[in-house]
Amino acid sequence: MTARRFTAMVVGGGIGGLAAAAALARSGLQVTVVERAPSFEPGGSGLMLYPNGIAAADAISRRLGRRIRDTGHVIGPDEERLLLSSSGRVLAREKIGRLGWPDGTPSVSILRTAVQEALVEDVVSAGVELRMGTVLSDYAGADDAVSVRLSDGSAHSTDLLVAADGIWSSVRERMVADGPPRYCGYSSVRGHTPGDWPWPQGFVANGNGVQIFAAPVTADGTLYWTAKITAPPGVWRPLGQEAAQRALAEQIAGWPADIVRLITGSDPADIAVTDVHDRDPVSQWVDGRVVLLGDAAHPMAPALGQATNMALEDAVVLASELRTHVVNGDRGDFGTALHAYQRQRVERTTRVVLLSRRQGLLDQGTGKVQSLVRNTTMSLRGRKDAALHEVTRWAVPAVAA
Repeated sequence: MTARRFTAMVVGGGIGGLAAAAALARSGLQVTVVERAPSFEPGGSGLMLYPNGIAAADAISRRLGRRIRDTGHVIGPDEERLLLSSSGRVLAREKIGRLGWPDGTPSVSILRTAVQEALVEDVVSAGVELRMGTVLSDYAGADDAVSVRLSDGSAHSTDLLVAADGIWSSVRERMVADGPPRYCGYSSVRGHTPGDWPWPQGFVANGNGVQIFAAPVTADGTLYWTAKITAPPGVWRPLGQEAAQRALAEQIAGWPADIVRLITGSDPADIAVTDVHDRDPVSQWVDGRVVLLGDAAHPMAPALGQATNMALEDAVVLASELRTHVVNGDRGDFGTALHAYQRQRVERTTRVVLLSRRQGLLDQGTGKVQSLVRNTTMSLRGRKDAALHEVTRWAVPAVAA
């Protein structure tokens, strides 16, 4: 007799949702992804996949890990990142290549679109069904299934519902009811710019209430950049792409000309503008057969660059526990699997959320005293983020087939 194939529906087709879908499908589940957007369009700027994120991608599928390495900038063991003041003075040379694991797992800086494309290819090859332009309208949990209704009017029954629908997750609101996200005190303007730059291995530049991070993402010298700007909520996002780009250039007009050129050289159509939010950590990610993942579970400030990495880790751990307790032996023990996932992930992500919040406050200090403290700290430590070396260490469960 053929064992029954369990089903999962993933709500949200961002990086976390696609990673979860790929990992679950490769662990033996029949997976459907429900995504609000009508199609996967290029968007966002870039991101850092640190060794923990690369290891998670490798665990989902070796092909995914190779594709990310091939399309991004693999950081070599001797690579440094310049830490600069707003005048261009070098505060330190951060040895980011040392973040690589002894087994050779590196960090990779990469365009967000490239990661999305790699994941879409991976989920399609794993047999995942993609339902685009569709929203979760309602769901009802039972002991043995979740009943789901979608915006196209269709009704479904699934063994598992994975909420990867981001920081404004409707599933989280229903499960946890913890209200709106918390504004972190700063906004973000992001883009990417081709060119020949004096810092081909990236930099972090610090000014009064502004920090600009840049890293190479392609072989042709393109840098992705993100500017975090201390401001009240609702100031930067309503400006839109082109006006926010101009306003940022005006705000850093006294900085080195090449940094200003990096900002002004981006295509305005590629600029992303957001107010930065996080949430206080919670210990409940599971309700019956409904489970949170990625930003729906643990949205965090971008100061440590770990949001995507944590989502990839979530996907691997969830798939590992489901394979152990649900798929193997056809036991279907979802309760044990989901609570094991929750138990493993809550403590780690809580720490990363709080460390990211703390680092963001240090990064965004305004005034001479706070700027001096930040710059002196970076100079003495020789690195931007004191906790990053610790955070990127992670034990990978066996998931890949």
